[in-house]
Amino acid sequence: MAEPALRLRVRDTLTERKVQLAPRTKNGRKALTLYVCGVTPYDSGHMGHAFTFSMFDVLVRFVESGGVKVRYVQNVTDIDDPLFERARRDGEDWKLLAERETAVHIRDMTALGWRAPDLMPRVSEEIGRIKAAANRLHASGYAYRTDALYFDVSRYRGYGRLSHRTRRSMLRKLRDEGLLGTVGPASKRDPLDFPLWRASAPDEPSWPSKFGPGRPGWHIECSAMAMRYLGEQIDVHGGGRDLMFSHHESERAQSESLTHKAPFARAWMHTGLVRYEGRKMSKSLGNLVKVSQALQRAPAAAVRLYLVSHRYSRDWEFDWEALARSARVIERARVVLKRPDGQASAAIIKEFNAALSDDLDTPRAVRTLRLAIRRRDAAAVRWILDILAGTASLT
Repeated sequence: MAEPALRLRVRDTLTERKVQLAPRTKNGRKALTLYVCGVTPYDSGHMGHAFTFSMFDVLVRFVESGGVKVRYVQNVTDIDDPLFERARRDGEDWKLLAERETAVHIRDMTALGWRAPDLMPRVSEEIGRIKAAANRLHASGYAYRTDALYFDVSRYRGYGRLSHRTRRSMLRKLRDEGLLGTVGPASKRDPLDFPLWRASAPDEPSWPSKFGPGRPGWHIECSAMAMRYLGEQIDVHGGGRDLMFSHHESERAQSESLTHKAPFARAWMHTGLVRYEGRKMSKSLGNLVKVSQALQRAPAAAVRLYLVSHRYSRDWEFDWEALARSARVIERARVVLKRPDGQASAAIIKEFNAALSDDLDTPRAVRTLRLAIRRRDAAAVRWILDILAGTASLT
């Protein structure tokens, strides 16, 4: 059962090729670093969020099952427009709203059996580091100041390569999202330039800076936190596919401009989008299945198994009947787990490890679970569920 992580290959979004995630040795111990973009805590999490974080939990558990330590950081974006908009709408203090919804996120993912990240830094507690990063980019000529402090995209070769978009495609995406902004002497030089520091609205938090009072732009936050806690170059950077552009594209550009080291991440991993009623599951669209709703209909282990039965990189449609089928698999697994463990089948474990080593092929891994159940191999069922469902498999 040992050392599956030494053979782990994942598909890197940037190169569109599978790369091997060989661990580094630090202080005599093998380790990997992982940064995953976390929630903006303005509302309860839905199954799209749960899918992303469950998939990276499988990655962490699988790597660590091979004796390799993962240093895992997942941020909390508690400084962002959607949070302030809801606080303004509800007449609530933004900080209290953020803390409450962050607690809900942690509660939901704990119920789904995650191995909690080692660190969950809040943007509001990292302002000093973020300002320092913005200052360095300005001092080295990668940023300019007009009505805000903007990153100069023309100074970074390769902007658009991570998301595989042309300039026209990037502009269209920003226009569709209402983020194109104004171009002119008093604003941006190029519509693709993005803010590192901006003025705050009267009812938003504000911090002093050499560029005037205000708050960070969205993208610089993650660069500053990833580099503070994981170093100037990291092994894996993850998040939902909807973050590929413009968030991760901009994060890559400013991070490599800060350090003059490339690549910022050895591998970029992006999870697919979860659809419901034919559309992407989204807070803004309101077509949500919240984690709490799914847990009312099925055991936590079944919810988790249903999530990981899909390929991490592909879009899929949420279906209540499919969730019920996962619940029936878990019921059969629990019957098997009442038997003495004995010796796990080496062939089943080998197939399971081979599945996850090949770009985290969880559907294939779930098939090995079904095989172990059919063979009443309690030890193999326990091993597999510990990785696929985490502590949720015990509840």
